[in-house]
Amino acid sequence: MKVNDNVLIENAILAFLHHYPEHEWATLYGELLTKVRKLQNEQPEDAEVRKRGRPAKRQRKKETTSLATSKEEVEVS
Repeated sequence: MKVNDNVLIENAILAFLHHYPEHEWATLYGELLTKVRKLQNEQPEDAEVRKRGRPAKRQRKKETTSLATSKEEVEVS
């Protein structure tokens, strides 16, 4: 299971608020929780990267021999 960082942060804040509801930072953590939840709703889910079959390769073109050698006449004995 893939867990987003925002989910872990939200879980930590909820744990703090559960165990320390009367703490002086409880209101600050409550505000932070609303920001994290708002951020989580704004961000789209991570799209799965699709891989293609084989990697593209350039077509290799065969080099022709030099023009001088191809224009020479062939002597047959």
